Amino acid sequence: MQKRNTSQKKIVYDALDELGHASTETLIEFIKMQHAQISLATIYRNIASLLEDQLIKRVKLNHQDVLETVKSEHAHFVCEVCGNILDMKLDKQDLLDMYAKETQHQLKKCDIAFYGLCQNCQQEKENKNEVCM
Repeated sequence: MQKRNTSQKKIVYDALDELGHASTETLIEFIKMQHAQISLATIYRNIASLLEDQLIKRVKLNHQDVLETVKSEHAHFVCEVCGNILDMKLDKQDLLDMYAKETQHQLKKCDIAFYGLCQNCQQEKENKNEVCM
């Protein structure tokens, strides 16, 4: 049985694409603000369908499941202050190949996340330090 591409599925996908990264709860809130008529069951069903079709995926960042649209291979940066999540270009295949050769393990994939302060939080911290001096 072929799956249909419904307007609700497009709404869910486009919302996640616009947000970049979002928890399921954040995604639902975002969709409900713009499309109050869509039921929770419809949103959950379409998230499940998009996951099954591998158009979106779950990643664990900062001890939380986050959804994102499937893109080219990348790593993530998570700001420890504001929680902002950014994609980072990184050739993970080179890392897999290097460590597979070094360890003799058969490595299939890796998920990489960097944690620290984003530029905005760094600037705010510097501004607070200047005021305190």
